[in-house]
Amino acid sequence: MNHKLDLEEIQGLILSGYGERPVARYALFEIVDVARARAWLKALLPKLQFSNYRKTGRGAPPYLNKLCLNIAFSYDGLTKLGLPQVTLSGFSPPFQEGLADPNRARRLGDDGESAPERWTWGAPGQPLHGVLAVFAGEEDADPEEWRLIGECLDEHFCPDNGVRTLSVLDTMPADRKLRKEHFGFRDGIANPRLSGIARPGSDDVVESGEFILGYKNGYGHYPLSPEVPAGGAADALPVSLERAERRDFGKNGSYLVFRQLQQHVQKFWQYVHAAKAGVPDAPPGPLGSEWLAAKFVGRWPNGTPLTRYPGEPGPEKHDEDNRFLFGQHGDSFGARCPIGSHIRRTNPRDTALPIPHDPELSGTPEDHKVRETRLKLSNLHRLLRRGRSYGEPVDPSYDPERMRTSEDQSERGLHFLCFNANLNRQFEFVQSNWSQNPTFAGLSSDPDPLLSTKRQFPFDASDFTIQGCPVRRVHDVPRVVEVRGGAYFFMPSRAGIKYLSEL
Repeated sequence: MNHKLDLEEIQGLILSGYGERPVARYALFEIVDVARARAWLKALLPKLQFSNYRKTGRGAPPYLNKLCLNIAFSYDGLTKLGLPQVTLSGFSPPFQEGLADPNRARRLGDDGESAPERWTWGAPGQPLHGVLAVFAGEEDADPEEWRLIGECLDEHFCPDNGVRTLSVLDTMPADRKLRKEHFGFRDGIANPRLSGIARPGSDDVVESGEFILGYKNGYGHYPLSPEVPAGGAADALPVSLERAERRDFGKNGSYLVFRQLQQHVQKFWQYVHAAKAGVPDAPPGPLGSEWLAAKFVGRWPNGTPLTRYPGEPGPEKHDEDNRFLFGQHGDSFGARCPIGSHIRRTNPRDTALPIPHDPELSGTPEDHKVRETRLKLSNLHRLLRRGRSYGEPVDPSYDPERMRTSEDQSERGLHFLCFNANLNRQFEFVQSNWSQNPTFAGLSSDPDPLLSTKRQFPFDASDFTIQGCPVRRVHDVPRVVEVRGGAYFFMPSRAGIKYLSEL
């Protein structure tokens, strides 16, 4: 296991989604005066929320700030602030090239309505230097909390500080008990625990270096980290592990993926309602729609996994919703949770890849050592998700029939945020090799039914296969999620922000 994390240095959003702060806004900004922006960073630093509150329980200090602020910068933003070229060259190539890069967009499925040139923010040529995330509230989201966040943003984004807002993205107030995304499924369940802060006996523990620079990753190595020459303000940074004459700018920081995903809720439930008639196994009545939708997602709307409860939703014991392996529960071949379902593609756990049904190549699923090996490989591609929904729900009760028949055309969706230490091996791999890939795990024309249908790369595909005897297939699954904006950011440590402010 890794050494304990330096919680005083790590920004709080990396280690917590701030579930106890129901109100959130993301302010995308541009630096217009570098000298003033550096002075602003210096004044902002004491107000940022770091992870030191994780040292103690909720009933003991230090406590979360009333307003939790965290900041991250794009590659252009770090360039604008004057980070040395040797340091800029040390960031990962995807971060340097940007999320809107044409070749990257092609591999990630950002085409058609999701093409970067159509984005409302983060589009090619648009200035975008950073994001300031602000969280507030206690139990409920009342107007006073929104006012506090508004005043906070007005205070920071003024001409005297050398920064101006490009866009302020609102969120839907978080409900810690319901935790539903707009399609009506319980969300935020399968997040890994970091080895540096995991309690003894915890499950689903992943090495800290998979998400935070400066700690060993799943390969037993330290992630590549940008460095600065020693001397002056740089001497407050940690010494590089490989070069005594360099300082480690990236340590205790992480790469942030931010994508605004619009969800077409009515379109999703209208398709499911119509398609269930072509699947003889679907239960009669309204449960049939819920059953087929659960096959797409891999969970029932209340969060219980199909692998544990294949026929009907299980009891809402949310502490058990993530405690399962596919092979361990006799579902190696997708008879309960389809191989191409959303949760199985984005976290295959102990599913054999690339072909689950060939034990000669991948071993027998009954062998626990084989399952452990598969799980270790899947964990090399995990993500720390910190997203929040935006827009009002189609129906507050998330009733599938009401969502299907509603005429409300308001925009709604998910501000998808995730942290990782290796953009290529983690977020981009999951999106392109697992979600976008129509031939994932031996399938033939089955992309992720939520995120990736009808994309042009690697080829237009829109089928969904339900394994069993006999196999069932549904066709022409529509696009129900479109990208409306996005960018790659880097969230520096306390020392990293201090260095930027003193350049």
